[in-house]
Amino acid sequence: MRKPKKLEDIPAWTPKPVQRRQLWQGPPQREMTRAEYFRPNTAVRSPVPSGEWWTPPEKSKGLRHFKFTSKGNSRGAAVVDDVSVESESGIERKCMLVLRARPDTLRLVEQTPRIEYVGADGEVHEHFFDLKVFKTCGRTVAFDVKPSALVAGSGIREQHILMAPQMSRRDADAILLMTERMFSYIDLFNAKEMRLAIKQDFYPEDDETVGRLIDRMKGPTPIADLVAKSRLAGYGFNAVVRAIAVGRLRMTETRMIDYPAVVAPVRTEA
Repeated sequence: MRKPKKLEDIPAWTPKPVQRRQLWQGPPQREMTRAEYFRPNTAVRSPVPSGEWWTPPEKSKGLRHFKFTSKGNSRGAAVVDDVSVESESGIERKCMLVLRARPDTLRLVEQTPRIEYVGADGEVHEHFFDLKVFKTCGRTVAFDVKPSALVAGSGIREQHILMAPQMSRRDADAILLMTERMFSYIDLFNAKEMRLAIKQDFYPEDDETVGRLIDRMKGPTPIADLVAKSRLAGYGFNAVVRAIAVGRLRMTETRMIDYPAVVAPVRTEA
């Protein structure tokens, strides 16, 4: 039987060196020259010329205003149709964007109309609607915006039943309650896409180029085809989105505005 070796007689273990595979790092890099650094990027056009003076948007036309100083709310304002539109909550802002993006909406005003009505208790109450939408047909609709979870407890439906017969046609032709369940994620995405395309600076020639293509359209076509024929790349896509926003094009199905989406021209009767 072999005697066990003493601890000091056992040689220390040393790991064998592992050969690592050298990944290809590409061609040797060189420092960029000053001329190359400042060379204009041909993929990006020069900024749109702006006027000497900046015209601020018009002030809010709502009849009720609120403070924006509290940290515990989602109050804010957005510029819509060159007018500041205030919103008292996140869902109110989303509803405003979705309603404005609808093709039958001409314009909208927040926190209006203001009405007085006799409540169930026999007292006179004051109420400000969250939004008033002016439609292209000439009708107006007053909207109250509520989270769906708070509708039952707020009693807003019962209030609308009392308000409707006491309202004047000058206030609104109809009143509606809107919650987040009345529009989809796709509706909100497209509304934001339209507002972004309209809000940014752009060359009017882009819209004119896409407009000529729309005039020659015989039927539905993918957005990618319009962009390719315009030869404007991403600028052409933005022009197509603006055409959808102003009602020259319409989506043929409910889906996000993207290159594969199919659009059709909107013909106005002479």
